[in-house]
Amino acid sequence: MAGKIKSKTDVSARAESKNRLLNCRFCGNKVEVVLAITPSGKKKMRRLCCEN
Repeated sequence: MAGKIKSKTDVSARAESKNRLLNCRFCGNKVEVVLAITPSGKKKMRRLCCEN
């Protein structure tokens, strides 16, 4: 085979998507993602920003 063999997982693409900033569509600030646990014990990811 000519050229480099490409790996199955593209590590640079994963790192780029992880470092990409999420901006709020309402105020434009950075969105913080937190894990919230409901009183019944269910886990839920919440995005905090301007509370819209």
